[in-house]
Amino acid sequence: MDTFLLALPPPSEPKPDAPSFGLGNMLPFLLVLVVLMLFMPLLSRKERTRQKRLQGLKKYDRVVTSGGMYGTVISFDDQTATLEVAKGFRIDFKRSSVYDIVKEGEAAAAQEKPEKPAGAKG
Repeated sequence: MDTFLLALPPPSEPKPDAPSFGLGNMLPFLLVLVVLMLFMPLLSRKERTRQKRLQGLKKYDRVVTSGGMYGTVISFDDQTATLEVAKGFRIDFKRSSVYDIVKEGEAAAAQEKPEKPAGAKG
């Protein structure tokens, strides 16, 4: 009986240097890929809607720039838009930096909110 046990090879252990390409290692990559595939059409649809709204830009529209500045369109061409941000104060912007046309209710709400000082709580 002792000779039989000696004839068996010792159990092999996995080599720590060998890379493993199991499903567990691929799962995070696959999860990120699926999430990107689900949300990309939603983002492009939102951008197309925004572009359609901006094609209807006309003089005296109230707009917000990508930097968050509100203004009224005084003039525009293919490349630039001149906005009046305060009475008599006009700034030229790239037309692509005009982010959105503000609706009437949104413009009134944005003007009525008082600015809080930087250190104010509440």
